[in-house]
Amino acid sequence: MEKYTGIVMSLYWPPMVQLMCFFVSLAYVARKRYIDGDKSYNMRWFSPWSDRASTQGPVPQVWIAQFSFWDQLNAIVSAPPGPFIPMVLQTPLNNLNVPFTACIAFFYLKTRYKMVHYAGIILILLSCLVGVVVELQGPAPVFCTGLSKAKDTMALPSVAALVPESIVAKVNKASSECISGLPPYKNANGDLIHIEFGTLLFMYLLFIFAVLPAAFSNCYKQKKLKQVNLDVMWSFFWAGMWQVLWGILMFPLNWIPWPTPDGHNEQSPNDLKNDLGDSWTCFMGTNPRPDVTTCESEPAWLWFLWYLLFNVFFNLFFLWLIKRLSGTWAAIGSILCGNLCGIFSQYEIFAGPSARTLTLEQWLALALSTVAMWVYNIEDETDIDGNSVYAEKP
Repeated sequence: MEKYTGIVMSLYWPPMVQLMCFFVSLAYVARKRYIDGDKSYNMRWFSPWSDRASTQGPVPQVWIAQFSFWDQLNAIVSAPPGPFIPMVLQTPLNNLNVPFTACIAFFYLKTRYKMVHYAGIILILLSCLVGVVVELQGPAPVFCTGLSKAKDTMALPSVAALVPESIVAKVNKASSECISGLPPYKNANGDLIHIEFGTLLFMYLLFIFAVLPAAFSNCYKQKKLKQVNLDVMWSFFWAGMWQVLWGILMFPLNWIPWPTPDGHNEQSPNDLKNDLGDSWTCFMGTNPRPDVTTCESEPAWLWFLWYLLFNVFFNLFFLWLIKRLSGTWAAIGSILCGNLCGIFSQYEIFAGPSARTLTLEQWLALALSTVAMWVYNIEDETDIDGNSVYAEKP
């Protein structure tokens, strides 16, 4: 499905997740009306000018539009590098959202931090380094040299006749995967594909850059949610509506000829109709063309439905945490979810044949990021006047 990641994140994800959001919002309105007895909750609650939008009444839709603008920008910019980076590395790289959010909040929201907060953020950065540096180091050169010589030796007819084929296959596989530097790319079938270092480095940097819009989004949401005591569910629903529009408007970015594991992106406006048809065929679990071979690995739609379900509740709770606490706190809190993602990515049932076992260093990175949350919560963040920001403004 990697060939159609841009279409999925721009055209499939926003409307599908919004449909699920509508049913969740409908259940929320029903609970308020029939269980809590508040008859002011009705279908007018869904209006973009609803009086229930905040304690001060209707709010400008431009606020809510920006909620989803930055999120969609993050989604579409992170789509091209996503296939190049193993899930176990995406987790620590996504954790850079924390220092980015904290830095933006310091200047944009005038948030002030104490030593425990800086210590927590430093632990986050250390967890990123611990998890990534070991991948950059790779195996010892002498080990790779030995495997290469063993591979060449076993290729000799006189030696090959004496060594079982299973041993030869294992040595060849180990030799091809013995690479120093950025970890090699594996496709959905678990096959190793060598990519130029410059391309791989660019994709890593692009992935890190994509975290910046998400960090600003955290701060902007914090400002507006607390400013007029925005209703979390209402703002979540309408941010999703805007995200559908942003997905359509940003879709042309998918026509940029960025590098792909197979060469470069070949999508163009002329191929839009065919790409939409092929992506849907792939989405349903069938290879649309002979050169696309990853669609039958697993039916994407089944896992996508699970993704949408968790995505709705994750984003809803994330928005609530931003309002109740802060954008930086929510970013740190989401690390625990990222840790679970990194752990689950070891198993083929969740990550397919490209699943990779966590190394000891990566386990240490997850442990460090978890301790960072504990350290960060020792004291409250404050505003420039010294008041705690962990409160909803009336």
